[in-house]
Amino acid sequence: MLFALFVVAAAVFAAEPPPFGPGAWKGGTPDETIRNVWPQSVCWRHGQNSGLNCTFATPQDWSKFAAVAFWMHLEKATRSKIVIAFPSENPKSEGSDYYSCQITLDWTGWKRFVLPFNELGVARQPLGWNRIGSIRFTASGYGNTPDPAAVVRLDGVELLATVGARQWMTDADLFVSLNLDLPALAAVKKSFRAGHIAAAKAALAKYLRQRTAPRWHFDWRQPAFHNPKSRARSVAAAEKVLQHKFDYPKGPGQKGTLDFGAKIDWTANPTEGEARTHLWNESLNRHFHFRTLADAYWETGQDKYAKEIADEILDWTASNPAPLIGSGNGMPNGCKAWQTLTTGIRLADTWPHALYRCLGSTAFSDDAICAMFKAIYEQARHLVRWPSLGNWLTAESNGLYTAGVLFPEFRQAREWRRIALERLYKQLDDEVYPDGMEYELAAGYNCWVVREFAGILELADLNRLRGEVPADFLAKMEKMFNYLLYASMPNGQIPGLNDSNNTDIRKELATGFKLFPQRQDFQFIATGGKSGPPPAETSHAFPYVGHYVMRSGWDKDATYLLFDAGPFGFGHQHEDKLHFVLWSHGRQLVLDPGNFAYDSSRWRRYVLSTAGHNTVMVDGQNQHRAGRKETYFWPRPWTALAPPANDTRWFSTPEMDCAVGTYADGYGPGKAIAVTHQRRIVFVKPEKVFVVMDTLTPRDNREHRYEALFHLDAAEAAANEATKAVRTDEIAILPPAADGLAVQIVEGKEEAPVQGWASGPWRAIPTAIYEKSGKGVVTFLFILAPSAKGAPPSVRSVERVAADAALAARITFADGHTILVTPSDTAGALIQRELAPSK
Repeated sequence: MLFALFVVAAAVFAAEPPPFGPGAWKGGTPDETIRNVWPQSVCWRHGQNSGLNCTFATPQDWSKFAAVAFWMHLEKATRSKIVIAFPSENPKSEGSDYYSCQITLDWTGWKRFVLPFNELGVARQPLGWNRIGSIRFTASGYGNTPDPAAVVRLDGVELLATVGARQWMTDADLFVSLNLDLPALAAVKKSFRAGHIAAAKAALAKYLRQRTAPRWHFDWRQPAFHNPKSRARSVAAAEKVLQHKFDYPKGPGQKGTLDFGAKIDWTANPTEGEARTHLWNESLNRHFHFRTLADAYWETGQDKYAKEIADEILDWTASNPAPLIGSGNGMPNGCKAWQTLTTGIRLADTWPHALYRCLGSTAFSDDAICAMFKAIYEQARHLVRWPSLGNWLTAESNGLYTAGVLFPEFRQAREWRRIALERLYKQLDDEVYPDGMEYELAAGYNCWVVREFAGILELADLNRLRGEVPADFLAKMEKMFNYLLYASMPNGQIPGLNDSNNTDIRKELATGFKLFPQRQDFQFIATGGKSGPPPAETSHAFPYVGHYVMRSGWDKDATYLLFDAGPFGFGHQHEDKLHFVLWSHGRQLVLDPGNFAYDSSRWRRYVLSTAGHNTVMVDGQNQHRAGRKETYFWPRPWTALAPPANDTRWFSTPEMDCAVGTYADGYGPGKAIAVTHQRRIVFVKPEKVFVVMDTLTPRDNREHRYEALFHLDAAEAAANEATKAVRTDEIAILPPAADGLAVQIVEGKEEAPVQGWASGPWRAIPTAIYEKSGKGVVTFLFILAPSAKGAPPSVRSVERVAADAALAARITFADGHTILVTPSDTAGALIQRELAPSK
């Protein structure tokens, strides 16, 4: 151990010690043979019980204490994990309310733990430390599985009145962490061994300024490219940072400015009310403004910008020691300084950017450089200890790998690289579906993950470290670029599903072509069709991702629809199953409203809800998959061509595409409304029209109200009261005239329930809402007919051919010809054509 983790004061109890003794625990047995403080420890065998609980007769008041401490003994280091929870139930909150942390069983013998209350994670809305109902240890849940080999003994549980401050590593600790046997560090070693710490720091800083490797994407010795416009923008933004003024959101299109004055408060978060968001403090502690300052220094050569970075590094490191326990992801004070995602971003992005821009500045002092070096070590150590999942783990691993590449002087650098590559390699199998999308199923985050994986290879190549990367790492990445290729709209973007806006993927596919030069179809999309052949397929199914893409071709005016019939997603979820987006004649016509700030506003609730998507609501209620983890992603292993449990059907022929998806997980709180929605979308390719067939089947005999939603990317839309058709200047939505529908167009509705909005930029949009009520099976039938801007609709009318439940549609086109579209279980849809009558 290089430095002390914590200093703990003596335990202080209230008038009576809390009832923690060995006889108070259920799930374990008293044990006199292996004990520490108590006369008996509590032996908890995970093969017999997954939980160990101490429940109090009345809630305990722990508000005068600062931490809970205990001893744990392991016979074997199983590396399994347990969660420790302190419930404080709030009757006004839905679900369990508690404080918690996770411990990995990775030692043998006795070990003492101190859990400061202000560092524990918070689940929902616990009442507070003055009402603690129990202590619960569990080896199951939270992604954990009990290991029958784990035998844990608990002893000496106590409350502590105070907890001493966490100490940063000292200057001496820094030099111990370095490999001073490297010839290039001879001067550092000599000064340190002689006890001259200041001289050793100066020698280390001098060495860093003079070294030419490892390489970053740029070097501070390179001359700046002076673009007057970009320079003016950089300087203006940097001057604002020098004044410690930072903008924050106050609602759609509104912002305020926080003026910190002389010193930045790294725990601050000025957002409030509906606009309250954790992202603001995360962004502050990710130090994105270091990029602004570093670029201004590089373009102007003015040391004041580099000095501000140096001063902030010294202040940030002094103000934010690493947590005593836990990942820093759920700090009750809202400070995200040590959130693992934030830590990964600093190490992979903003800190290297600042260092490699400003290292030549005299204002970038030896003290600042050494403080930065110490903090890099601490942060890498933190990421080794606290891996997460999803895009967080990718970013954390990227940060850990970057630290290991750029700072090989640390003794642990090679191990950091190994751990990072091991985690990333495992993610390519465990968190990226076989058909190429990261399992959160959010377009923007997926592209970020693609860039992170590709960035690892780029940094490895820059520093001749590709030999450390697993041999098939690159091959496993091809599927991710393949998804971007076939999911792309004609403008080179993919739709903004889940927590995303529409995302441009041309740069990613340019990288894909660089990595896979044989994939010239990647080049086709990357260059907007100027180079390379178009992809071999037009329409494409992604059975794991659950996206079904129908398209007429690869030209800019092609007609395109993406149907989302997939899982909820591991994270960044929207209640949007059976939703779709549509593009034609060079424009998006039916859109996904996209994302909104991660706050508690009505706007945020809208983009998360079924109401914000092009699917069906029941009795005014949204789909309800939240909390049902079995809907989040397909069970592993993902080795088959399609998930065995996938009930979506896909059909594709030269004449038509058809996808049939089902939502059966209920509507409203507690999924109380049991209605199954089946949606069939048929793309009739020669006419370039879509047939949408919805079947709603309740599991009761009550009457239900159904609303089919269409969010239109248009300046205006109009509904025909007689035919119920809705038209913009580029698309017509036509139901059968005699279908008994009510239709309204809602645009920019601000009061609850919010409706008719979209992001990118945030704006009001017309949303067509078709309504029908009934008992038993109820169906909707719609024809979507895109057209060139200002051109008359290609479809004249639509009618049902058979009984309501059959959903067969006769479509009459403007030129008089007719087609009959009939659903088919074996073929998706059958299409019969009638010639236009002769004139």
